[in-house]
Amino acid sequence: MAKTPLKKKEREKKKNLTERLKREALYSMPLQKENYLFIAIGFAVILLGYLLIGIERDVDGFLSLNVSPILIIGGFIWIIYAILYKPKSNDNFTNASSQ
Repeated sequence: MAKTPLKKKEREKKKNLTERLKREALYSMPLQKENYLFIAIGFAVILLGYLLIGIERDVDGFLSLNVSPILIIGGFIWIIYAILYKPKSNDNFTNASSQ
């Protein structure tokens, strides 16, 4: 009979843990800090592509026809990758950024 209170406590502890994990999963951010950094890099690349189009006033220029479209499309592809990317561990990125 001494084991039953321990089992009840263990069950209650497991139940509380699962409820806490469910609440954390419900209110957690869908993307990590690393994802937002990658998205910002993608926006910067897209902005650079549009700036290169604006800098070169010639419609038939090398930057306007060759470099800028590659940068813009690459930026959009990078943003898609950034949204779909799942970091392996949150601790690795925070430790590396604090050094």
